[in-house]
Amino acid sequence: MKKKTIAYLDKAGPKECPKCLAATVQRARELKIRHAVVATTSGRTALELARAFEKAGVKCKVIGVGYAQNYADKWGHLEPRMVRAAEKLGVEFVRGGHAMGGINSGIQDKFETLAPNKLIANTYYTIGHGFKVAVEVVMMAADACAIPTGKEVMALGGAGKGADTSLVVLGKCSADFFDLRVREIVCMPRSGKRK
Repeated sequence: MKKKTIAYLDKAGPKECPKCLAATVQRARELKIRHAVVATTSGRTALELARAFEKAGVKCKVIGVGYAQNYADKWGHLEPRMVRAAEKLGVEFVRGGHAMGGINSGIQDKFETLAPNKLIANTYYTIGHGFKVAVEVVMMAADACAIPTGKEVMALGGAGKGADTSLVVLGKCSADFFDLRVREIVCMPRSGKRK
């Protein structure tokens, strides 16, 4: 049996992002993980994660996953200056249909029925918003061929801005969802809701 510490953050939200990034860098170093996938609205969180890895001397490629077009129009697009600064540090950005969204969401909205993807998403939300997002962006990155599948990656998510949840995930494409594994919780808020 191995004992490991999970960092429980006081609350959810962007103010906890620096602690989440620090915990991520530390665990990536310990496990020699070479890829980190992070949800990012503007590109800032991906940039901050890349800077944290660089400062710590940890070689880990950061993949920033932005919103699909329909959500970006509502909540924000990747900002070119953030993207340029992050790309100078080797960050790769991907955008695409949300792994727990897409056509199923369209069916749900049109016919007012519950689609399987929403059942899965809402189950993850019981653990925390960032938990669901972290799992989802790993599948999106795998679908975009930005990470190797079948290997452990760091996965970070939050709610809107910043990251407050970090996981170690065995990455898989969305079509292989049931083979994806959350291996570790590195950090998460004790409360899944922002206060």
